[in-house]
Amino acid sequence: MLLHVYVPKHGSSAAALVLPGSGIVGTEEKDGRVLCYYGGNAIGSQDLKSYYERLRRAAGRLVTRYPTTAMAAFPVEDLQGVAIFDAEREYLPEVKDYRTLERWAKEPALTIQGPDLPEGAHLTSAIGVRFEKAFPRLLMRDGSVHTYALRCGQIVVINIASGMSEVINPTDKLADSIRQEVKSRR
Repeated sequence: MLLHVYVPKHGSSAAALVLPGSGIVGTEEKDGRVLCYYGGNAIGSQDLKSYYERLRRAAGRLVTRYPTTAMAAFPVEDLQGVAIFDAEREYLPEVKDYRTLERWAKEPALTIQGPDLPEGAHLTSAIGVRFEKAFPRLLMRDGSVHTYALRCGQIVVINIASGMSEVINPTDKLADSIRQEVKSRR
């Protein structure tokens, strides 16, 4: 599911309600209002320090229609669309306004999106430093095979025993099947 990422316009009702730096995602409603879910980390949770994680949390709540006080319907003119978030693949395939996004998030866009790695098979040692800087998130372990998701949406499968890695495009069918396998194991 592709969701719009918003930043509230200065002086709007959305700006008055939502904490600065919150991840805000929404879907267009028929009455000229946008149903938004947002996450601002008001309690200082360690796992929500980054804008990406706040955005990811808000998207997860929107997709599941999780009951929360961190949601509201705002007039569409109160919001500026800055990006698209792929809730299924958990990445930003498109950023429309880098500058506004960075100002709101108080983070560089490269930190929010995460750098990508060259796709295909590699020696793990060849991608090691770049891999660590791409914000890997462990999806599953199966013996010596560890599978990670990167902020840029790529899936990385590392075989510890062989020292080889495979970097997979976010929209590749193999990446989608890995995500499905991870979901089925939960």
